[in-house]
Amino acid sequence: MLVLAAVLTASINVDLNLTSLIRRSRAKEPVVTCGIVTVGYRFRGKPGQEFRYAGDSYVIPEEGWVELIADRRRTSYAIKGRSLPLEVWPRDPFGFRDIPLPSPDSPTATNSTNEQGGSK
Repeated sequence: MLVLAAVLTASINVDLNLTSLIRRSRAKEPVVTCGIVTVGYRFRGKPGQEFRYAGDSYVIPEEGWVELIADRRRTSYAIKGRSLPLEVWPRDPFGFRDIPLPSPDSPTATNSTNEQGGSK
């Protein structure tokens, strides 16, 4: 009789423990969010082309691109003294933006003027 009471008590205890585990698994999991939208930038251009980002100057190497970690406070980069926006280019699934640098021959990349005094 004493053995039967012990087995019955143990089975009730196991039942209570299982229900508490089931209730715990149904609990809402916390939602984790990150405030970082853009992780970095991949600047693509011709080898030797210079640009500035976050106060530093960079030169495109032979590979044709430079990857930089994003600086939260920066929304533009500079090339040939002209500031250009970064956030207009699409983000890839990893949070990187491909930034094509203007061609050194393009009027966008230079500050030259034509004979009438206006920009090209």
